[in-house]
Amino acid sequence: MKTKIESLHSFVPLQGIPEQHLEYLVERVQSHFLFTGSTVESSEFGGDVFIYLFSGEVVISHADGSEQTVNANGNLLPLAYQHFLPAKISAIIDSELIIFPLDELRKQLCWSQMAEFQRVQIAGDPSRDEDAQWINFILDSNLFFKVPPTNVSEIFSKLTPKVVSSGDIVVRQGEIGNACFFIKEGQARVDVIDPETNTQKTVAYLGPGRCFGEDALVNKTQRNATVTMIENGVLMRLSKDDFFPLMKKESSDQVSSDLILSNLNKLDSKQRYVLIDVRTAPEYEFGHLKNSVNISLDLLPLHIPRLDKDIQYVLYSDTAFRSDAGASALSKLGFKAMSLAEGLRGLISKSEKDLVPLDYITTQSYWLHEGSVIADQSSGTMK
Repeated sequence: MKTKIESLHSFVPLQGIPEQHLEYLVERVQSHFLFTGSTVESSEFGGDVFIYLFSGEVVISHADGSEQTVNANGNLLPLAYQHFLPAKISAIIDSELIIFPLDELRKQLCWSQMAEFQRVQIAGDPSRDEDAQWINFILDSNLFFKVPPTNVSEIFSKLTPKVVSSGDIVVRQGEIGNACFFIKEGQARVDVIDPETNTQKTVAYLGPGRCFGEDALVNKTQRNATVTMIENGVLMRLSKDDFFPLMKKESSDQVSSDLILSNLNKLDSKQRYVLIDVRTAPEYEFGHLKNSVNISLDLLPLHIPRLDKDIQYVLYSDTAFRSDAGASALSKLGFKAMSLAEGLRGLISKSEKDLVPLDYITTQSYWLHEGSVIADQSSGTMK
């Protein structure tokens, strides 16, 4: 499994997902083997999947009659990427396909990039240097992934400090919990009472950054252990009452694709908005909307000094998932930010079904300069 994860990490856009989260995804994927000369329709795997060629060589026959030969050694993109009508996949030699559920993939990718978003913000704030360790543990914890990406920045505002002393019992086995705790400073001991012998046994020691009691946030359940401080310290407490509102997805303002498409050719200093593609750089390089700059979601904080609060920004990604998170984060920082409702996949799918040429997709690069979008004349072509 580890070897397969290392290989998959080179695929686009899987390289944006940390290994521990890619392991979670790999448990939910399926493999499909194609022997030489055999064929499969992409629709057999469902409509909302990414299909990768893990090994071998295949021919992809598209609905418009075009064909594409793909070898696993030279292709890191999903098969039929940016084509959304069913395609036929035929094996030239024995091949293995890896099928990722797209909904799970986009969630993991968005959460991973939003975690990096938060890390970049923390790194740029010297006053939070001492918080970096335990905040990183929060960003890597299962608790973080229970919260919609649009709300992740709110987690830290809901944490309240609690000063504790050596010997303090923070949670007691058998009690009904109503909060979880992150250790900012100090050490704690975890004890469990064996119901058969009624004897107490130490099962773990916890240090800075570790979390305990998180089950209490999502379930009405008894504490399964007693946690006692063995050093003086500081805990960060998150109550169930504060956590529950974070579970509800916060909607960002959205703009329709029709408005964007009607203005794609109007690149000038008087443009009403700036298009930002928040996908990873490899995704952008393969093809993106005309006149859009690439600022990956995880790197948005680095570009904030270059953004203008008087300009309207329209963010987009493959679906609205990552762009919603980015637009929400920028809006909370005081910028005018909206998300493209259907995402790039929705736009392309609509064009394919209506047999409209994709004249708004390009590989030409664009840059943001003094608030305006500048085309790089030396790069790219229209697709």
